Order: sequence, then structure tokens, then C-alpha cells
Amino acid sequence: MPLLLAFVATPSVANNLTNINNKVSDASEALTQASKQVTAAAKRLKKTQAQLPLARAALADASAKEAAATGVYNQAVVDLATAKQNYANSLSKQTSKEAEISQLQIQVDQFARSVYQQGPTSQWEIVLQSQSPSDLTDRLQTIKAVSQTSANSLTELLAAKEQLKSDAQAAQTVRLDMQRVADIATQALIDSQHAADAAARAKASLDTMLAQQAVDLKIAQDDRAKVQKQFNELRAEQIRIAAAAKAAGKQGAVDPQATGPLSWPLPGYAPGGGVGWRIHPVYGYRSCHTGQDIAAPGGTPIHAAAAGVVLSTSVSIAYGNMTLIDHGGGMVTMYAHQSRFGVAPGQIVGDQQVIGFVGTTGFSTGNHLHFEVHLNGVPYNPMGWFGGSKTVVPCWG
Repeated sequence: MPLLLAFVATPSVANNLTNINNKVSDASEALTQASKQVTAAAKRLKKTQAQLPLARAALADASAKEAAATGVYNQAVVDLATAKQNYANSLSKQTSKEAEISQLQIQVDQFARSVYQQGPTSQWEIVLQSQSPSDLTDRLQTIKAVSQTSANSLTELLAAKEQLKSDAQAAQTVRLDMQRVADIATQALIDSQHAADAAARAKASLDTMLAQQAVDLKIAQDDRAKVQKQFNELRAEQIRIAAAAKAAGKQGAVDPQATGPLSWPLPGYAPGGGVGWRIHPVYGYRSCHTGQDIAAPGGTPIHAAAAGVVLSTSVSIAYGNMTLIDHGGGMVTMYAHQSRFGVAPGQIVGDQQVIGFVGTTGFSTGNHLHFEVHLNGVPYNPMGWFGGSKTVVPCWG
């Protein structure tokens, strides 16, 4: 069937095409696409890796502030202990001076009472009552000693009171310094607690990022192993299909230009992903896409591209429900990812006969047909029979 006629779409077909394009913009092998889970994990990993330096810097900054605040607090505690001891010493000194003043006050008071009781003539009486010059000398010496003692006591009392005043002022200064150090210690403790809270939050944030990173890495690692296995299975299946197609041909080289025309297997539906290398977007694995993808709703009838004999209907890990049709002359066509078969092995089919139905079995991301053309076991670009060049799939070999 000519290409122009194959793609003439009725209104209903056009509506179907719109619905399909909304669901599957370019149906292709699942191996060429990262799963939603892995894509999300990869995005999270990229975001986490971008945020980790800032999170680590925030934690380091908070930890440094906590250490600095803790250092200030610890020093303030030491200074406060020293200030308290100095204050205690000042109070003790003040108390001792107060006791000394009290004792001196008693002595002065006693002298004052004695003078009052004896009256102003008592000292003259002592002199007049002297029995001899030596007795007088002793009596005068005694009077002088008593007077000197009284004078000394009064002088010491005044000096002690001045010293007490000075000690009280010193104690007040020490008390104020102690209060200042106590305030520093209190503020340092508050700063240390705030810094510790900030450090805890920063660490929790970092731990959350690292935990998420570990989860995402595990997802990626597990999926990577799975994808690698799928790539290997796909390659093995391609080799098996090529061998089966070559065995069916049982002849030497085939001239692609000498082959007959082919009909479009899904009339009304446009081609999607074509042949060539497919690169996994996350892991960089390369796989060879050996056929033409055609998106269509699940259950859409698939037509034989030409008359022939059904070579096989099989269930493939990579291609799902797959049919091979031998058209003779070394040409074999393949129809993969079917939801169900419409023919059986050995059955003769005519051109455009329904041979199965569109599905998404095997390694598939959506309903579509994977269509291949083999000449003597070598995959060719199917579009070569629909207006393109009949060339071997470029990544085959």
C-alpha cells in the first residue's frame, strides 16, 4: 500500500490519534527511558547534591557558633567562681574590720565612762596622793600611758572606720563585677543553647538529605542492574530473531531493491520512534532499536505487511507477544508488544490480514506496535518500504 494512502486518517481516526499522542508521544522500548521512579530519584539526587554543600556549611557554622558560645560560657563559669571567691574574701575582710571596730568602740567607751566617773580632778588627786618623787613619777607615767592608750584606741577606731568604708566600697565593686560575670555566663548559656538548637536542626536536615540520598542511590543501583539485565536480554532476543529470520530465508544475500512492496501494518496511525541507537538517559547504556514504533490504542488490529506464512508466535521477555511472518525471498517481518495473537504458527495469511492486536507487553512504556523487517536475518529500516531508504539498521552488527 502506498505511504500516502496509508496515512489518510478519517475524523474518528484523527480523534484516536489525538488521544494516543496525549498518552504516548513517542512509544519506544522501555530500555530507552528511565522509569518514573528512577527519574524522580535522579532529580532528587541532583537537588540533594546541590543542597548538601550548603547544609554542611550551615552545620559547620552552627557547630562553630555552639563551640564559641560554649567556650565563652565555660570561661564565664570560671570567672564567676573567681568573682564569688573575691566577693567572699571582701565580705570576710569587711566582717573582720567590723569586729575590730566593735572592740575598739568598747575600749573608747570604757575610757569615756572612766573619765566621766572620776571627774576632771582625778588626775590631780593621783599626783597629790603621791608619797615620794619616785611614786609621783610612776603615777605620772601611768597617767600618761592610760592617756596614750585611750588616744591610740580612738585613733585606731577612726582609722578602722575609714578602712571599713573602703572595704565596703571594694566589696561593692567586687559584687558588681561578679554580677557582670554572672550576666555574661547567663547570656553565653542562652547563646550556647540557641547555637546547639541551630546545630541540631542543621544536622537533622543534613541527615535527612543523606538518608534520602542513600534511598535514591539504592533505587538507582537496583534499577541500573535491572536495566543492564534488560539490555542483555534485548540483545540476546534480537540475535535469536535474526537467526530465526535467516534460517527461514535459506538463501544468500538479498537485494532489498528487488523485494516487493509492503503495506502499513497500522493504517491511519503515524510512525513514532525509528531505528538507531537508544541511549538510556540515566545510565548511558546503549541499545540498538531495530524496528519502527507505531503508537495506537490497545486492541487496535494489526495487519500483515504482505502475504506470507506465520513463522512463529511467541512470548518474549523483551518484545512480549511477538509474531514473525515469512514472506519468502529472504524477507521476514516482526510484530511485537501485542496484547494478543490473531494467528497461529504455520498459518497462511494474506496482505493486510489481521494477525494480532496492539498492546504493551514486554519492555514497553505504552500501547504501540514494534514493527521490523528482516532480509536474510539482517534488520533493515522498515521506513525504506514507505518512502525512505532501504538500508540496514545503522547500529546493527
